[in-house]
Amino acid sequence: MDVTPYLERVGFAGPLRTDEDTLTRLHEAHLRTFPYENLDIQLGERKTLDPRRWMQRLVEERRGGWCYEMNGLFSSVLREIGFRVDRLGGGVFREQMGDEAVGNHMVLIVHLGRPIVADVGLGDGPLHPFPLEARRWSEGALGFGLERSDGNWWRFRNHEHGLAKSFDFQEKPWTLDDYAAQCAGLQDDENSIFQVLAMTFRRDAERIRGLRELTYFVVERGEMTETRIESYEEYAATMSPLVDFDLGERLPRLYERVRARVSERKHLEEALAEGRQAPSSPAEPDHT
Repeated sequence: MDVTPYLERVGFAGPLRTDEDTLTRLHEAHLRTFPYENLDIQLGERKTLDPRRWMQRLVEERRGGWCYEMNGLFSSVLREIGFRVDRLGGGVFREQMGDEAVGNHMVLIVHLGRPIVADVGLGDGPLHPFPLEARRWSEGALGFGLERSDGNWWRFRNHEHGLAKSFDFQEKPWTLDDYAAQCAGLQDDENSIFQVLAMTFRRDAERIRGLRELTYFVVERGEMTETRIESYEEYAATMSPLVDFDLGERLPRLYERVRARVSERKHLEEALAEGRQAPSSPAEPDHT
């Protein structure tokens, strides 16, 4: 892999050393460059576990991605530079879902004398990598934690405003094939969060901005503010600074899909509040 286009895309300059300082700078540069987003899934496009496609999509097409793409590309670049990196099978919401969640997230361990956790694929997680040790720490006003869980598991705890409150992982390296079932299931299952929520997150040094369905939010100085989107024009204007690409004629289609889903949830909630008969399928959580 030629990492030059990637380094140019994230604006990284300077010597490429296999040390914690370089890892930290690359980690932050990646998160500040690529948005976390699942808009292609919402539009019926297929995601893969192909490293060539990760480079094409994020660097050449200037798109964002989900954990397999974000951490997949980041780990490939790190390995090309000379870092020793393991990809691990993480489980977002394993605390609630049990082991069926394992593999729905890719986590990275970088070996630098001591093991360092790197994760650019959570969307609203830490801006910097962190050592693999039980601890609590803060980035500005956002608090994070890492603790031992049951058996040989580690549990990462996100800040209070995080969409994913926690994920678990073990220190066992995975191959890309190990993620295949989850990668497919998260795209095909109609109850998958990637099917029921359109998401875009953008990180910078001081804040997290994002769009979940028709809610624009900003997390800054430890506080979250939310604004409801009321029209297509407002949706397009809100989406534009969060991404570096133009969806063109696909954006109105995305908006209509999201608007219809939000409207359906609202009607269901009203029916439940009034005590009317609810549909046979379970209600989705409120992600407006």
